[in-house]
Amino acid sequence: MKLWHSALSLLLTACGSEDWTGYGLFNCEDDATLIYVGIDEVWTGEACEGVDSIPLRSSSCELPDDVNGNEVGQVDISPCGGPAGTEHQIVVRLNPIYKEEVDRASVEIDSGDRGVVTYDMEPDSADEGLYKLTLVSVGSDGEVRNDVISIKLWEEI
Repeated sequence: MKLWHSALSLLLTACGSEDWTGYGLFNCEDDATLIYVGIDEVWTGEACEGVDSIPLRSSSCELPDDVNGNEVGQVDISPCGGPAGTEHQIVVRLNPIYKEEVDRASVEIDSGDRGVVTYDMEPDSADEGLYKLTLVSVGSDGEVRNDVISIKLWEEI
């Protein structure tokens, strides 16, 4: 009887749990840029040709860029390219009016044949609109590729 009572208590506790949290995408699903992996030297600034800093748009991707409120933030990647083993700093800065609406940020990396990996970004403890992640590019000798980096901002639903 005691064992049955413990099992029933455990089952009722598990079924009554309301701790589930869901998230919805806050920015445009097409917000992506590139990281160049396997090149001979580290690329920054003009060598990146604009892939090192892109705006993050609202989930209404189809709105023109000049529509007020369409840009919810900015992502900066430094360096944008380098040999395998290069550390890349990825920084997301939210526009101040959206800081309280975004609950988390993640980076999805599509490395072609190497697959797709997703990482959660670390929020800054002093600025709720700032998220950071350091990635180290991986590659074989002689391998050169362009990894697609997608930035995802999430709001609790």
